[in-house]
Amino acid sequence: MQMIDDLISRLQANVASGLPDQSEQPMKVPASAYADPDQYRKEIDRVFLQSPIMVALACEVREPGDYVAFDLVGRPLLIVRGQDGVIRTFLNVCRHRGAKVTAATCGTARRFTCPYHSWSYDTEGTLVGLPGRETFGDIDTTGLIGLPTVVRAGAVFSVLDTEADIDIDAWLQGIDTSLADLRLEEFYPYRVPTVIDSPNWKLAADGYLDGYHIGYLHRNTIGTRSITNRNTYDFFGPHVRIGFASKRTADFKPSQGDIDYPQYLSLVHYVFPNVSISGGHGDTLMMSRLLPGRTPETSTTIQFQFYRQPVVDDMVEIAEEKRQTYEAVVRDEDCATIFQIGDALAGMGDRHFVFGRNEPANQLLHRTIAEMTADG
Repeated sequence: MQMIDDLISRLQANVASGLPDQSEQPMKVPASAYADPDQYRKEIDRVFLQSPIMVALACEVREPGDYVAFDLVGRPLLIVRGQDGVIRTFLNVCRHRGAKVTAATCGTARRFTCPYHSWSYDTEGTLVGLPGRETFGDIDTTGLIGLPTVVRAGAVFSVLDTEADIDIDAWLQGIDTSLADLRLEEFYPYRVPTVIDSPNWKLAADGYLDGYHIGYLHRNTIGTRSITNRNTYDFFGPHVRIGFASKRTADFKPSQGDIDYPQYLSLVHYVFPNVSISGGHGDTLMMSRLLPGRTPETSTTIQFQFYRQPVVDDMVEIAEEKRQTYEAVVRDEDCATIFQIGDALAGMGDRHFVFGRNEPANQLLHRTIAEMTADG
């Protein structure tokens, strides 16, 4: 894997120099940016509703009828692979009276049936069942509301505006090449999600983009194998790939045969605005999705674990143990800390937070959001 070899070589250089990749200068971000309702509304309208969002990995809907469902900024989403093999994204909304056609987070189905009046839809979104049709009268719908959807590098992207076009190349700006190296389509999901309450979605995003805190906040958990603050950062428009050095990074020799790459580095792809893919260069992967809440103060973090073999038999116990480990880390370390930050925002007034030169991914996040939400 030439891309991984190159990243490890760069990490080795950073470890030797005692420095991570750095931006030109520190950056200030107003504390109010996390709490201001007007700013938050602009983020929803101009970032989440107008951008291609990674709504699933293709391996989550590997077979016809496989689906995932979740709510994003007031849009109930249903992503399903049809019997024709095509992956589509629909609004999870019955065309009759608006109830959800599935309440499950994921699964496999041949039909999606509204619990209210039993209107049912097939996996291509077509209305196929309407009890008492002869008594209902004329209807002006044939199926679920579809959203523009593109599959690229094993990931599914949708725009939440039904009338939008997707220029996926302009949006991804090359990160799909890096994602393709992970061979995402080969993974199998462990279909037990971790759902964690979190504060403002940008506070949660800051944690996923921050290589500076690993050896401190997580010193007794996931940080035990890491060398902190020696990261590599590669930018693809608004997206970023982050390399994390391990205590074995200096020992790596690319001439080795079958290499266990996760021993030598950790890898995160952050697909703007709200999806983190951790790992994937080995046999496991964790995807975290950050879902803004109804107000600036709230969000939800949803995590799924993936493996390069089906999660059956003994693998179920292994997957559940790992899920619980990362749930505890995110809930008791990351979210516990950022909730404290959220609680302190009111006291910050018009003061600023500071992102250092060693935090370029965080700087990119806030710079991108500021540009997308600027007036005029």
